[in-house]
Amino acid sequence: PLTTDTHLYIDTQGTINEYNRRSLLVSSVPTDGKSGGVYATGYKGISIRKGETYVLSFFAKGASMVPKEIQVALADSIRSCRGSENFTIAPSYEWRRYSHVFTATENWNNAVLTFRTDSAAVVWLDVVSLFPEKTWKGRPNAQRADLMDLIAALHPQFIRFPGGSFAEGYTAGTFPLWRESLGDIASRKSFWNVHSYGSTNGLGFHEFLQLCEDLEAEPVFVIHSRVTSQSRRPRYEDITAMDKLVDDALNALRYANESADSLWGSWRSRNGHPEPFRLKYVEIGSENYGMEYRKRFELFRAAIKEFDPEITVISSSFTSRKNWGDWVDSHYGASPAFFEAACNRFDSDRIYRRSQGLFIGEFGTWNGEGGTLQAALGEACFLIGVERNPSLVKQLAYAPILRNVNYPTTRPALIEFDHYRSAVTPSYLVWKLFNDYRGDETIKTSVQTYMRPQVTFGRFGFELFDNSFELKNVMVDGVPVTAAETLSGGWRVDKGVLQPDANRWNYLLTGDPLAYNGTFTMEMQRTKGSGQIQIRMRDNGLSGDSCDYVCMTLGAGKSELYRQVGSVKDTLSSSTSFPLENNRVYQIRIECQDESLTCYVDDVLVHAVHLQPLPSLVAGTVIDYLSNRLYLKVVNTTNHEEKTELRVQGLSVGLDAECWQISGAPEDRNTLDTPDVVSNVHQTVRFSLGGPMIYHFPPNSVTLLLLQVE
Repeated sequence: PLTTDTHLYIDTQGTINEYNRRSLLVSSVPTDGKSGGVYATGYKGISIRKGETYVLSFFAKGASMVPKEIQVALADSIRSCRGSENFTIAPSYEWRRYSHVFTATENWNNAVLTFRTDSAAVVWLDVVSLFPEKTWKGRPNAQRADLMDLIAALHPQFIRFPGGSFAEGYTAGTFPLWRESLGDIASRKSFWNVHSYGSTNGLGFHEFLQLCEDLEAEPVFVIHSRVTSQSRRPRYEDITAMDKLVDDALNALRYANESADSLWGSWRSRNGHPEPFRLKYVEIGSENYGMEYRKRFELFRAAIKEFDPEITVISSSFTSRKNWGDWVDSHYGASPAFFEAACNRFDSDRIYRRSQGLFIGEFGTWNGEGGTLQAALGEACFLIGVERNPSLVKQLAYAPILRNVNYPTTRPALIEFDHYRSAVTPSYLVWKLFNDYRGDETIKTSVQTYMRPQVTFGRFGFELFDNSFELKNVMVDGVPVTAAETLSGGWRVDKGVLQPDANRWNYLLTGDPLAYNGTFTMEMQRTKGSGQIQIRMRDNGLSGDSCDYVCMTLGAGKSELYRQVGSVKDTLSSSTSFPLENNRVYQIRIECQDESLTCYVDDVLVHAVHLQPLPSLVAGTVIDYLSNRLYLKVVNTTNHEEKTELRVQGLSVGLDAECWQISGAPEDRNTLDTPDVVSNVHQTVRFSLGGPMIYHFPPNSVTLLLLQVE
């Protein structure tokens, strides 16, 4: 409110329609010559520029037989000075939509929108919308031009919408429904989404399709699988009700693809787009898995293929061979070191080539190093590995693209912004460089370079549910774990037996957090139930996006060894059959020596692995037939210069080369206040005539050399 004599209420009676079920009631009794009313700050401030125009739209109604005048204007952040003309309304008993175009008279970064009255008044407000008239592509209520220009400069090949966990929800009514996001914004149903804020559906199904068309990108539509987020407490739609829900998904495809003279196509035409959008890609669910998901996926897949066999159907996890999707979505949110070591992850000698293509719907550094040059270097290594395997990796998307810095998250994006500024991260610079120089065909590239050991520091520990295990003689390098140590999760030691709490997840870490070599031993028996135990090594003790540990799991009829980095579960060794018997004592021994990890049960070797080393240089080459040039992409992951000889075999290249280079200190990052700490520098390189092609790759750098084929 503008004064202490103004009171605000949420009113659920007499709303503008059945979809908008709340309005704002403003009751003002100005005194001492002051104005009463209400003001809105937008998203931490409204940016206006002198001479620019701003489109206002809102609904209002009054409570007086004699309508009271309300002055609407743009003002400074302390509401003492106007930054536009006044727009005067006198709302009556009935709801009415008002609109006005303001012309800004000032340059302010933190303006507010004010509704003022000089007399006692009661007014209701709803669906208040203020947008610059100059938007990207000139569309009403469209996206910010500066942000969209940055996205368009990446030349995106596709856009996946309505996103990942946002599309999953956590209960009924907390995920978007395509039909509720169409038509007049005042008639769109809002909802409380999985990220704990309200969504107005202002950017809906039609706008997403239009946005893809404007960007010349393929839309990838994520259909809710009727399994809510499985990282929370999932809800499963009754399988007998799926026919109606599958048909509703088909109606979305009809809306997007059928002609304007069809039922659904005519609806699209009335919304301003007579021509079909030609939606060719759909994904069923996001990060869903398991039998319940697979049953629902198969229903969606069969119906979509019958509707249009040419549509590519993407599953969010591997399904049965009989009914699997055309592609499977895998997400990679991890650390820079993981991405560096994963530069050859998709090479033919390291992966079983299924007939399903990989669709990487989310990728990026999600831990505390995100947004730094170090993150961009690791991601560049991973991208080079993806470019080497186009037959396996079909599409790849960074996530997230945008982050408003006024609403902090743990996941830095390609583009960071506030209400009037924007800055690109080093990851954006790498992404743009790779997109600008895609090439047509991969050229075999080999690198002879020093491989650095990938030593992961951390403790030993374990995680299990409930108190269904007894753990005795737990030792690290022969030293017993005692009650004097700091144990997490309600553990205690009683006569040499570790006792966890009942009815909860229990997690224990022990030992030196800076250690990486050592031996862990214990006697273990499961006393009840059928749960698993997870025995960890090299655990950094963090959770969520920053977690990093290697673990062996026992239970569910098998033993697995894998590394968990952020959201990525990276299998290190083939799972083995292991029927864990209740009330039987097992002798566990795990040895960590530098990069080698070995796991024994009852002195029988169960798993042995050598962690993938980190390359000093990672390189890949593609050829562009139109320009007849080689694009050599090289990442130097070290803190020192790499003097390197380039040998091009089977082709003759010129002595002059263009060079694009991104370099700096590993911790360097761009911010809104310092947006150019890391930049992409262009220069020309000339190699010596008759001698070897020698190039010095700077420390912590991504380099693109453009070599002309003669």
